[in-house]
Amino acid sequence: MEADKAIKRTIKKYFPNHSILTEESGFEDNNSDYKWVIDPIDGTHNFLRGIPIFGTSIALEYKNEVILGILNFPMLKLRAIAEKNRGAFLNGKKLKVSAKRDIDHSFILMEFSYANRKEKIGFLEKLIHEAIDIRNFGSAIYHLLLIACGKCDGFIVLTTQEWDVAAGFLLVEEAGGKITNLHGQKWDFHDTRYIISNGKIHNKLLEFVKK
Repeated sequence: MEADKAIKRTIKKYFPNHSILTEESGFEDNNSDYKWVIDPIDGTHNFLRGIPIFGTSIALEYKNEVILGILNFPMLKLRAIAEKNRGAFLNGKKLKVSAKRDIDHSFILMEFSYANRKEKIGFLEKLIHEAIDIRNFGSAIYHLLLIACGKCDGFIVLTTQEWDVAAGFLLVEEAGGKITNLHGQKWDFHDTRYIISNGKIHNKLLEFVKK
């Protein structure tokens, strides 16, 4: 893919010794403490159908910790940037998660990809039974942006890869949000299943998932 090649070419020009992981071309290991993690187009099906909710995710890790995250949505004219311990910003405006404390009146995001479909249907049935408002926009990085800017309150992820969430996770945390695995433990990229929230409804989401 041309987008993948263009991003890698730019990184190699300025940081020739850094390692690079992309969805399209895999891992290029340069035995560096620095690793770029890239998804050239997240929301591919939206992109192919002319739906403007798609974007590029670029993260920089140092010793396996994300220190920089960039999400760019060209058709929406949105660019979010987060730096470790320096905050998260959308088009220059500082981001902050929502203040919602009641899960019954929260917007909960969930992706509906084919993987683990039976389990996802089970979660959906429980969410609908509890009359919880569910949203899906077909892009993991857009979902993470919605959490970071306070438009939505929780995101249940049952299948994902590092390039899908690396930049967005930093954005959420720098905006004051919380991320754990489904057991409430500190997240890492060995997990593929997460709860992401504004922090206020996190324990309630965990309890719900464990039912």
